[in-house]
Amino acid sequence: MKKSLSIILVAMMAIGLFYACKKNNEQEQTVIINEQQYSAYEQEVIHKLQSFRSTLKSGVFTGEPKSLDSAKWYIETYFNVVKARTEEPFKLFRKDSIYYSLPINRDGLVEYSNMSAMYNKMVSDLDSLEVVIANPNMIPVFARLELISSNSSAAQYMMVLGMGSYYSGNYAPFYADDDWKWGNMLGHCDGSNQWQSDGGEELRERLNNPFFEYVAGSFIDPLPPVIVTYDQYPDVNNLNPDPNVDFMLFREVRTSGEPCLENEELTFYLNRAHEIIYTFTYQNLPNTTTLYGKRPVGRSFVDMSIYAQHENNWWKHTYYLNYATRITAPLPN
Repeated sequence: MKKSLSIILVAMMAIGLFYACKKNNEQEQTVIINEQQYSAYEQEVIHKLQSFRSTLKSGVFTGEPKSLDSAKWYIETYFNVVKARTEEPFKLFRKDSIYYSLPINRDGLVEYSNMSAMYNKMVSDLDSLEVVIANPNMIPVFARLELISSNSSAAQYMMVLGMGSYYSGNYAPFYADDDWKWGNMLGHCDGSNQWQSDGGEELRERLNNPFFEYVAGSFIDPLPPVIVTYDQYPDVNNLNPDPNVDFMLFREVRTSGEPCLENEELTFYLNRAHEIIYTFTYQNLPNTTTLYGKRPVGRSFVDMSIYAQHENNWWKHTYYLNYATRITAPLPN
């Protein structure tokens, strides 16, 4: 009987050990799966930012000074991940420019104390801007630091800060009365709404506010603007509603008057711009074999500007597209 009881106890212990090991393995697998939902680059970024945050919070700035490029990356990326993370599609309402000076030591490097001071000033300026805007629904959606100048003692930066709010839906359509003059805030083709908008502004407003679903995250590592000119994109399929325009971007030659972009034309330019923006550089635009998109590999669209130009007898639009890396991993508490 004692022998049988011992065998039963041993068996129960073995079963318990088996399930304990199985449970631990499941927990380990869960952790691994959670880690693997982020790319290797995202994990690298978050680990760097965790270390950077620990240094900032400790107030003990004994780490090795950073190169100017590295210091800019840490400040810009940390701000975007902590302050400009978006959870849903957003509508871009405004962009503000704020200026900063980042000291450089005698070795041409940036001390942690100065990185901390600049970051804190950026946060303070954001808080002040939110008070001025006075709209609780307005949030920061991206920030990029642009180097203006540098010398042996300091670097001057301009922060371009995008503010927006959450929104959902598709591109706002062009309706029957959406006929706009080409640019210069000249208003509708019938003369109304002068100084309020124009064809280029109406396109820019829609392209900067796509209502597509995408995962929550932050924009980091912004690229220089990608410039798109009309001659890069001929209308190879002859779809432009205006027979006098042979391109996917607006460009018109005329001897008198100013161009009017009717709603059908604006819809055409909106659709073509969408394809150009979101198609990768190695992919053909839909229904073409010789034209390629402008989206860099591994980058996401942030925002764009349209430069409306007029000289002598021609009018045209030029696009400036901004792309950045979008990371989904949040900075752990």
